Parts: sequence; C-alpha cells; structure tokens
Amino acid sequence: MYVNDGVKQLFQTQDPSAQTDSHRLQLILFIAPIAALVHFVLIPFFYYTGVAVLATLNVLSVLIWVYGIWLSKHNRINLAIQLFSCEVLLHSVVVSYYVGPDPGFQYYLWAMSSFAVMDTSCSRFRVFISAVMLVLIFALLNVGVFEPVYELTLSEYLPYIKLANMVIAGILSVFAIMIMRGFHQSQQAELKELAAIDSLTGLFNRRQGGVLLKQAYRLALRNQNQLTIVMADIDRFKQINDRYGHSVGDTVLCQVAETLQNSIRKSDALIRWGGEEFLILLSDASARDAEKLLAKISPRLEQLYAENEVLEFPVTLSFGVAQWQPDESIEQTIMCADDALYISKQEGRNRITLAESRVAESV
Repeated sequence: MYVNDGVKQLFQTQDPSAQTDSHRLQLILFIAPIAALVHFVLIPFFYYTGVAVLATLNVLSVLIWVYGIWLSKHNRINLAIQLFSCEVLLHSVVVSYYVGPDPGFQYYLWAMSSFAVMDTSCSRFRVFISAVMLVLIFALLNVGVFEPVYELTLSEYLPYIKLANMVIAGILSVFAIMIMRGFHQSQQAELKELAAIDSLTGLFNRRQGGVLLKQAYRLALRNQNQLTIVMADIDRFKQINDRYGHSVGDTVLCQVAETLQNSIRKSDALIRWGGEEFLILLSDASARDAEKLLAKISPRLEQLYAENEVLEFPVTLSFGVAQWQPDESIEQTIMCADDALYISKQEGRNRITLAESRVAESV
C-alpha cells in the first residue's frame, strides 16, 4: 500500500513560510519593476534639468532595484526588502538635499514604510522601529529641513511632478496593503481548513465532523429524510503498528481512507473519528443501503493487499451501522453505531453489524 500522492501534496503545500514568501515575491515583482522604471525615467529628467549628480544617483537606483528583483527570485526576499528600503531612504534624502521637498520624492518613504514591515528576518520591534523611522524621516523632509542646493530649470512644473510622485507612491502603498490583505485572508482560509482537516489522511477531523453531523441532523429533522451513521474500524491495527512500524501504519490509514472515500457517494461525508476509527455520514440513505455500499469495500481492500509488498495479511474493516430515528438525537445514533461496531469486533471482525437488528453478517 502506498500513501495517496494527492494527500501528501495537500499538506506539503501548507507550509506557512512558503506561502509568506509567495505573497512577498508577488508584491516585489509588482512594485520593483515600476520603481526601476520610474528611476530610469528620472535619469534624463535630472540630466536635462541640470542636476547631473541626481541623474547618476538614479542610474545606481535602477541597478539596485534590478538586483533586488534577482535576489527575490533566488529566495533572498528579506535582503531585497532591506536593500529597497535603504535605496528609497538614500534617494529621498539626497534628492531633498539637492532640490528640496517641492518635487515630492520624499513620498516614496511613506510607501516604503508599508513595504518594509514584510521583512521577516527581523523581530517585530525592529521592523516597527524601521517603518516608524521611515515615516519620521518623510515628515522631516516634507517640511523642508534642507535648503535646496539647486533650483530646477522646470520649476513651473514642480506641482505636477509632486502630484505624480504622490499618486505613484500612493498607488504603490495601496497595492502593498491589498496584497498583505490578500495574504492575511489566505492565511485565515488555510487556518480554517487546517482546523477542519486531519493532517494525515486529508479527511474531515472529529471537530469538523461534529459540525457536519449537527448540520445533517437538523436537515433530516426538518425534511424527515433518512440518515445513517457508519462506524468503521481497522482490524488488528495495533498489530500492524507493532510489527511493521508506525510509518507503515500511517500508510495503511491513508490507503484505507482513500478506499473509503472512493466507495461512498459525493453527498456523503467521511470523517476520521479517532486513531484507526472512521465515521461515515450517509445522507438520505437507510441502514440497508449502507450495508450494500459497505459490502463493496472489502474486495477493494483485498486488491490493495495483493499489490502490497510489505504486509503479510490483508487489511480488513469492521463496521457498525445505525439508522437515525426521528425520536432520538444524533449522539444516540452514533452510540448505536458504536455499539454495533463493538459487536462486529466481538464476533470475529471483518463484519457489518446493523444496530437495528444486532445481526452480524460476514463482509
């Protein structure tokens, strides 16, 4: 028996750090090319306006942003974020020193503050201090702590240049926040899924199973539909673990779970109830319907055993079946199915026992 690849892949993709890096890379690949393009356009702008030193600075800035993109694609995202933060800080301070706050290049510090908080290599306190420092430096530059060294030749266009910088910086901030918001929502969805799914088999866990059972009970009570509970247990599972080890035991659990999942209808629910025990919730089905369905499972398990190169005996299941009655709670139905399962175990295993008749039949 082999663990279902889909089950393994489902939980291999739930690595939180990988999800975090994916979202941060998405943000960088959106912002960095725009930033590099803006700096590239500023090279001829500052050269034409007579501030050659700032044109040279923007050549360096373009190289930094391109290098940062390369770092990000090679899984060095934190270093790229730190490099970007230093570049924006240096660029804003130098430009404000030479031409003053009127062109509005200091507004990129504001956008960078929302971007810098995504550096996961530092403590929260350090990241918070770094972001606050960027905002404070922005405030100081914005009020004009430096007397401009140069006066731009296109001074009549300064309001438009400032407006353009404010809009670009604002849009970058909005996109950074939106991507972080999307990351937060995806984390919430992942946590919700992990809270409902058994990490080994990929089935609903007992907690989520309780929710599904209550929902099915209310629906059956309202519509007077049939509802059947099946308790299933792997026979001699402790012997499998003791003889072959827990890794083989886990493989058996996953393969049995897959077999059960493939045997029930899409409208039914399969729950890992605990250990080697499973609960099957059959909606709009009688106990006899469940019995017919379960009778098909044993041949499938025997086929898996025939393909197995480790186990020396076939894996079998014992079942207890109870049909819900309108005058009882869903908890009582589960207890009846559990009692029927106990009878199957006592009478030789590999059996189906119907709680209503207490008659065991060989699978």
